[in-house]
Amino acid sequence: MPVQKTIFIFSLCFIRFLHVHCDEPKNKLLRRKRYVVFPEGAAFSAILCLTFQMGITGEAQIFTEAINWGLIYDLPNDTKPFYDYYKAAQKRRNRRDLYGKVETVLTSMGYNGRTCVLRSLCEASDYFKLREDSLVHHILGLFFRFPTEPISWREPDEHKIYHWASLVGKEHGEDRIGKCSEIFQCPFSLIQMALGYFSDRSPFGS
Repeated sequence: MPVQKTIFIFSLCFIRFLHVHCDEPKNKLLRRKRYVVFPEGAAFSAILCLTFQMGITGEAQIFTEAINWGLIYDLPNDTKPFYDYYKAAQKRRNRRDLYGKVETVLTSMGYNGRTCVLRSLCEASDYFKLREDSLVHHILGLFFRFPTEPISWREPDEHKIYHWASLVGKEHGEDRIGKCSEIFQCPFSLIQMALGYFSDRSPFGS
C-alpha cells in the first residue's frame, strides 16, 4: 500500500506540472547576445610538441628529435560584435602585412616595391581562378587575390590602394595584362616569376 500511495501522489504531481506548463504563454523568450571581454593584452597560447625519434648513443647519452608548433591568439578586449565583414577586413590586414614585407625586399633591391605588388594584384584575376587544380596556383591565388568586399571607412588607406589595383585588373578584361603593366610600371611580374615563366632567362633583363 505505501508504494501504491507514493505512485499515486507522484502521478498527481506530474499531471499538475503538465497542466501548469501547458497554461503558460508560449511567447518566445529573447536574450541579447553577450560577448566575453578579456583584459588588455590577454592572449591564448598553445604549444604542440611531437617527439618522433629517440635513441641512446654509445656513451649512454639520450638523443631525441622533436617538432614544436606554437600558437598565440590575441583575445578580444572590447564588446564590439564580430560581424561577417570583419572577416574580409582581417584577410586584407593579413595580406597587407605580407605585401609590406615583399615591398621592403623589392625596394632594397632597387625596385619600386609598391608598384610591383600593385601590378601583381592587378594581374591576379587573369592568372588565378576561384578553384585551382594546381596546388601552386592555389597558394599563389590566396596570396595575390585581394578580398573585394566593401571596405569600411575604419580601414587604412593601404587597403583602399590594394583594393583599387585588384579592381583595375577586372575592369580591363582580356587586355588586363598589358594594361596592368602600363598602369603599374614594374619591369617584371611577380606572378610570372613565381610560376616559373623566367626560369630560362633573367626576369630583370640581361
